[in-house]
Amino acid sequence: MRSPSTRLRAAALLLAFGLLGLACGDAPDTPMPEADLASGDQLFDTQFGQVCRGTGQPAAAEFVPGPGVHPALFLYTNDGATYHSRSVTLPDGWSATWPDLARTQLVTCIQRLSATPGQVCEGYEDDDSGQEWTVQVHDATYEYVVRNARTADVIDKQTFEVPAGRCPMFSSFREGDPQPKPYFPSVSNGQVELFVRRHVTGS
Repeated sequence: MRSPSTRLRAAALLLAFGLLGLACGDAPDTPMPEADLASGDQLFDTQFGQVCRGTGQPAAAEFVPGPGVHPALFLYTNDGATYHSRSVTLPDGWSATWPDLARTQLVTCIQRLSATPGQVCEGYEDDDSGQEWTVQVHDATYEYVVRNARTADVIDKQTFEVPAGRCPMFSSFREGDPQPKPYFPSVSNGQVELFVRRHVTGS
């Protein structure tokens, strides 16, 4: 396992590359600011959270089932109330990403249903502050629900169970974070692609 200082430097580099990739849809899960549809044509991911709560987004593109690409926006929630964008690596054109969210036809709503704590991982330290912390990995269960972006109708849903796996190579710690800090693994890009393929491609 790499030393804590090396891990933190690498994490900083990954964050920088993630921000650089915003235009490509590979940025970290960062909510876009709220925007008023009446003030312009720009759409933000926060304006699609209502779809996951059962209210359609009339500014979304129309979804007509059939062959072709039907771009999907992926939104994640911890509490079932507030949603923010989740970056998923999929074939070109499958994901609707800011600033071109007007092409969104489908919204995939993601929520963690449960988590079971596993082993506690040690050896994390901030070189500058000297702060040390531990990380506890969890088995996690997620629900993915595909909805029609304009009408909010449920098209499909699936539950994924993800084992905790190994201790994460990278971790960050901020004042107020719990000790140990919980870590929840994600559903793999490959599993997500298999799940949404028939809806995004119509085949």
